[in-house]
Amino acid sequence: MPPVIDSRLRALAEVMLRVGVNLQPGQSLLITEPYELQGIHPESEPLAAAIAAVAAGSNVRVITADPSRLRALAADNDHRGYETLVSGHILQLDRHLADGGAFLFLQGSQPQLMAGVPAERLARLNHVKWRYLGPLIQRLVRGATQWTLAPAPSTSWADVAFPELPASNRLSALWQSVFEALRVAPTGHPALSPVDPIGQWQSHLALLARRRTELNSARHRHVRFSGPGTDLTFHLPRSHAWCTAQLVSKTGVPFVANLPTEEVFTAPHKNSATGIARITRPVVHDGSVIEGLELEFHCGRVVGARARTGQDALEHLLATDSGACRIGEVALVMDRPRWASVSTPTHVADRDIDDHPVPRFFHHVLLDENAAHHIALGDAYRFCSRAWLPFALNSSQVHLDLPLDANIELS
Repeated sequence: MPPVIDSRLRALAEVMLRVGVNLQPGQSLLITEPYELQGIHPESEPLAAAIAAVAAGSNVRVITADPSRLRALAADNDHRGYETLVSGHILQLDRHLADGGAFLFLQGSQPQLMAGVPAERLARLNHVKWRYLGPLIQRLVRGATQWTLAPAPSTSWADVAFPELPASNRLSALWQSVFEALRVAPTGHPALSPVDPIGQWQSHLALLARRRTELNSARHRHVRFSGPGTDLTFHLPRSHAWCTAQLVSKTGVPFVANLPTEEVFTAPHKNSATGIARITRPVVHDGSVIEGLELEFHCGRVVGARARTGQDALEHLLATDSGACRIGEVALVMDRPRWASVSTPTHVADRDIDDHPVPRFFHHVLLDENAAHHIALGDAYRFCSRAWLPFALNSSQVHLDLPLDANIELS
């Protein structure tokens, strides 16, 4: 890495450990990625090494993935080999959790990794993955320990995120975006050293917490998104709660479940979504890209679904289970962050007004969902309800965030 990146790598590691995970003295840390690659991308190893250096005194273990092997298992339809890989990986996570360790999930983006693999085959593999991963994630969401999901740049990700740049400039541009998103790079001065990123995060998290309190005090019962091709309404249960990514473990340790975070979110009534949503930016799901997505809802369910590309992947996603075609999350992004800069025309071909500024499409859920208001197909977070038994909330194996270029109305 260039010296300018090296000078900020430790600051990035500090943010992930101190703000995100909030690693406790002597607590062990496992760095991996269980959602797609079953380990971190090999290019993430320098970042993992910087994190281990910051966590001196703690036992840090890293699981590195083999993307080519994962691709081969899918291409060869090696169901047994894939299950062996996933089950072995999750077993390591289960053992680490049993020992009281914390997790840092360094997630890249590999939107072309599974290109050409039939959507039906990917859907079957996805079922296998979530049979093992799902129970662990549910335990983590309920506060079993601290955990954080954070972006980790790689060359293949940079190539799809910054296609308009010369190949030699793409990775550094992606690193710059990640530094800015995690408040390590001073705005407008990419060559300068970081200026108190921990303090910036403390102020930002306090602002999100105040907004959460305001929304919970207002007790709005209806949400409407409106914009080009979108007019979608939701009903919020009486027991709904607006939340942020700031959580607390069962042992009382606060942590931030994902970085960056710019949102305040809640869970709508699962039977309430009505109207049409036009997703103007591509969506990445299990190695497939879905573009030109339009969804029609009635009484909470998707009753019409169209995509310019990725229609097969969309149909298999919606057929995952009975909750995959319902909404589990409504999220508000208070201010569009600077790092979500204006996109290139190739990313906005389906917009009504080509020159209207829109957030850059990063092909990464953490950056894309925190750049704009969004909804999510699938599972709802149970902590978004004060009800003892939150029957109004949706339940599903999937949770797919869908950014909306739309205005928001609360009533």
